[in-house]
Amino acid sequence: MKKYFYVILLMSAIVNIQAQDKSGFSLDEAIDYALKNNSNIKKAQNNVLKAKKKVWETTSMGFPQIEGAASYQKFIEQPVNLLPAKIFNPMAPPDQYVPIKFGTEQNMKWSATLKQLIFSGSYLVGLQSARTYKKISENAKIKTRQKVREAVINAYGNALLAEENIKILQHNMEVVKQNLYEVNEMYKNGLVEETDVQQLKITLANLQNQMDYMNRMKKTAYEMLNFVMGKPVDSPLNLTDNIESLKNEAMDLNLLKSNFEPQKNIDYLISQNQVKAKKLQIKFEKSKALPTIAAFVNYGKNAYNNDFKFFSNDQAWYEQSIFGVQINVPIFSSLGRTARVRQAKLDFENARLDLSDKEKQLKLQFDKAKNEYEHSFNNYKIAKDNLNLAEKIEKKEQIKFKEGIGNSFQLNQARMQLYQTQQQYLQSIIEIINKKTALENLLGKK
Repeated sequence: MKKYFYVILLMSAIVNIQAQDKSGFSLDEAIDYALKNNSNIKKAQNNVLKAKKKVWETTSMGFPQIEGAASYQKFIEQPVNLLPAKIFNPMAPPDQYVPIKFGTEQNMKWSATLKQLIFSGSYLVGLQSARTYKKISENAKIKTRQKVREAVINAYGNALLAEENIKILQHNMEVVKQNLYEVNEMYKNGLVEETDVQQLKITLANLQNQMDYMNRMKKTAYEMLNFVMGKPVDSPLNLTDNIESLKNEAMDLNLLKSNFEPQKNIDYLISQNQVKAKKLQIKFEKSKALPTIAAFVNYGKNAYNNDFKFFSNDQAWYEQSIFGVQINVPIFSSLGRTARVRQAKLDFENARLDLSDKEKQLKLQFDKAKNEYEHSFNNYKIAKDNLNLAEKIEKKEQIKFKEGIGNSFQLNQARMQLYQTQQQYLQSIIEIINKKTALENLLGKK
């Protein structure tokens, strides 16, 4: 049996090591990883747990409370009381007094008190407020999950964008290097001018500078993705999705047919909870006008001695106990309580207005996000068509230059146009992905 136990333990350890060493992530896997490991997610989870403990803390105030107390006293100088001398000597003058010390020099006592809240309006409202606070923390967690998901998608897209830019730059540099070699040979044979060679050198230098910059940006993009995923920023990371696959998944025409329900949006729910919280604040201020009733039972023992012999067997201990009920009734607060209730009502009214405004804002945001998402499709189509045209123009100008019927200026212009449309094409893909994410957040995707 032990043998099987150790085998299972070893297999579990291997699985855990493999999980820790995992460096290849698709976008969905990166999101799942971030939703478990991102520090903001962990803090949001802690806040939910804290809110649950707050509910119990408030609830426990209505349960029996027991307190214990113990004390020891030793008089450095015992207090003196004056008694009429007539008590001891009837013949003494009436203005004559005898100094007397009462009690012992030392005393010790202990007691335990049981308290029970019977009625408190503030306590009842406090219970409702604690539950609302818990709901607010849960909604904040959902909002955090949306933000983390959006941050991962943006960071993943930026990392892929850097990868694609590097691939394009590498291809462009190879083409320019080949052209530079060919033009240099033509220059040696007197077929082209030196400025044609110099122009290509300038183009190649600019491409190399862009390549250096993009490599640094790639490093930063990967570090940012690691950060939002909750991984060490310098840990190895391999992206298993590519920008085209993300584009194909992001182009969801069915999403444009979705009906928007503000009540399912997390920002609406957060505003709605604020209304509930402000309404409870009114009830809380009103509850302060209600009486508070509590009962208590106390039991204890006292001991007295001139010497410290309280723990000896012959020390006498004297019992005491008491039961009581306490009622506190607010009578007059110089209209301060009325002013606080009025303030709470105004805060409640403002929260209702904020909720109404939030609903309108969300509808406007949805229409805008929907239009921008749909517009991103058009931008992509135009960018793709422009890229095809730019490639054809660059190829045509390159042929014309080699045949001697074109010039280096026209070829350079065609190349600059191609490089620009390549960037626009990649940006149009990232735009589709990001616009889809924004629309999903409004629709309440968690």
